[in-house]
Amino acid sequence: MRVTKKPEIRRKELMNAAEYLFIEKGYEQVEVSEIAKKVGVVQGTFYYYFKSKEAILDAIIDKYISILVEDMENMANQKDLTALEKLMNIYPFALSFPGGHKSIMSRLQEEKNVHLRMKLEQRIPQETAGLITRIIKQGIEEGVFNVKYPEEAAGVYMGTMIILQGIEDLDPNSLEFKRKFMAIFYFIERILGAEEGSIIKFMEKNSP
Repeated sequence: MRVTKKPEIRRKELMNAAEYLFIEKGYEQVEVSEIAKKVGVVQGTFYYYFKSKEAILDAIIDKYISILVEDMENMANQKDLTALEKLMNIYPFALSFPGGHKSIMSRLQEEKNVHLRMKLEQRIPQETAGLITRIIKQGIEEGVFNVKYPEEAAGVYMGTMIILQGIEDLDPNSLEFKRKFMAIFYFIERILGAEEGSIIKFMEKNSP
């Protein structure tokens, strides 16, 4: 017997199936027919909700971007934090997803998931630029940042996260691990016009 479900439920089922298949097999290796089969619907049902495989990938990315931006917004809106505290606290949010979604980030480092990873890397700076700009302007007002172009600095700041790709696989005591973090501190200070050594001092002060 044919089972009729609410559109929002069916759409979610298709997205969950596509996400699972994209991560397990790689975006390029998955056919629309496989997504439909996993949900138990005909291929035409897929096209009723999504125009293409790329469209459902975009919807999956939208889901994770929304999670990321919401958590970053909550962090940025905390009135008791300085601009430097906010920016340093945002790094963990941008490198993983709170709320039980962290596993997807570790899987993105696999070669087969390059398409999904590139999509996220393109979207995150775009979607968070306004929020980061706001924090940088707060830092300028506090006198800890000195940058003429806060909007552009925000994009470059988020771009520094590329340096940390694959860092979860490194030994925290290794020279490569330490080098990556020292490079991050170095670039952030120069991007924001912060006092030399201020990032390291902050991290040492706030380390458990």
